[in-house]
Amino acid sequence: MNQASIGFEESLALAMNHAKPAGTETVSAVHAAGRVVAREVFSQVDSPSIDASLKDGCAVLSTDIAEASTDMPVRLKVVDQVAAGGHYNYLLQTGETVRILTGAPVPRGADAVLTEEFTRKDGAFIYALADAHVGRNILTKGTDVTNGESLAAPGQMLTPARIGLLIAGGIKDVPVFKRPTIGLLATGSEIIPPGAPMTPGKIYASNVGMQQAWFEMAGYDVRVMTAMDDEDQIAGALNGLGVDCDIIITSGGAWKGERDLTAAAITSLGGEMVFHRLRLGPGKATGMGILDHRPVFCLPGGPASNMAGFLMIVLPVLFKMSGFSGSPHLILYGILEKPIYGQTRWTNLVQCDVIRNNATILLRPDKLKSRLWAMATQAALVVIPEGVEKMDAGDVVPFICLDGFF
Repeated sequence: MNQASIGFEESLALAMNHAKPAGTETVSAVHAAGRVVAREVFSQVDSPSIDASLKDGCAVLSTDIAEASTDMPVRLKVVDQVAAGGHYNYLLQTGETVRILTGAPVPRGADAVLTEEFTRKDGAFIYALADAHVGRNILTKGTDVTNGESLAAPGQMLTPARIGLLIAGGIKDVPVFKRPTIGLLATGSEIIPPGAPMTPGKIYASNVGMQQAWFEMAGYDVRVMTAMDDEDQIAGALNGLGVDCDIIITSGGAWKGERDLTAAAITSLGGEMVFHRLRLGPGKATGMGILDHRPVFCLPGGPASNMAGFLMIVLPVLFKMSGFSGSPHLILYGILEKPIYGQTRWTNLVQCDVIRNNATILLRPDKLKSRLWAMATQAALVVIPEGVEKMDAGDVVPFICLDGFF
């Protein structure tokens, strides 16, 4: 274990080096939104599977109506009509037309579709009132998806739109990375679960509640346990969570000395601490251990420090374990209304209110009395890297957007 304080970037690199994907599985494409592709996916079919009409109208030979206009209409004989959903093999001859609906197969010989609004009916004939060049209003075979085309690459998150593309390409099931099962452990003799009667000196486990809500919103399976400030109890809970969980996140009991019960429990079980004190403010007491080949993150009990370790260390590791190759954070840019200050050898995190002024985002770094109110309402987190001592009012700076509905 690295006993000394280490920089945020170094700690993140160490944590990421210990993050291994939780495995792969195959799931139905329609249930794969938010999952990460494990192997490249190729189209099995052409879409459309035929040359299809994009509009309701008349399939024509473009040369027949090249001179057509409202002043010089061209008469064509209607020989048939065709709707979507089947195969159509009629060979269109010059002077003929087939009435056609959107999505219907284009007759052989036809090279354009004249839309309904540019035709006039006359019994068994229509009059073309405009021209239609070759390919007009025709979606050719394989235009949307070509058989054998790559539709999704490994590491790519599947959105509903991407799933629509996969299904159009004939994909029923898709290989994805498994989502790790997450164990959450709230430690502390003062901690009580939501719904338990409140008594003096107790507090509800809001840190773990926030984490559980975040994970369940993202579709992860979560196991939750609590433990008193007792090394044996914490060790027992870690063992219990280790039965089902790929990653464990503890809150509370994460510091140095005789009260560092979580780290002590990890080492008593044969685990090893990777790091345990960061040059990160808030969040300096964040630690990471390895127990039975799985990462165990030790987050401090203070809400702001807990959230900092969770956002800056735990989430990137969890995303990597889930197969993501990118950052879990939405990074936007805003203009500082007031200066904010960092330190030469520390990474500092500053929460800000977000004020939207048309297309401009203003960041207001007001310090609130309540840590929980700040976490709940201040939607921007500005990271001040080591070596940067000040960001001035008016500076355009990147920030982590904490509000998914921003």
